[in-house]
Amino acid sequence: MKQKLTKREQRFLACIPKGEQNAKKRSVIALQSGYSEKELYGIKHEMLMKGILICSSRHKPYGLFIPETKEEAERGLLEYSSQAATMNKTVARFEVAIQEEFGE
Repeated sequence: MKQKLTKREQRFLACIPKGEQNAKKRSVIALQSGYSEKELYGIKHEMLMKGILICSSRHKPYGLFIPETKEEAERGLLEYSSQAATMNKTVARFEVAIQEEFGE
């Protein structure tokens, strides 16, 4: 069972369209919801932790959306996986840079 949403989360969710073809840019969602783009990241994370599927599309149409099909949800998962892989490479390079800069 999904957890109850806060008023803030409900307001955010009301601005997120259903369907990948209707993805909406963060800047538009920020204007509609009254939250800053930075706040949207936190709210989106809170909702994902509550089991609400919110996908990010880095391809046209760019933006956030609620998946309508399993295929849309799986494409959304690929976006998160790609982002995680990029972040893991950054972490590994940062660790090497620390070693190079400061030694053991």
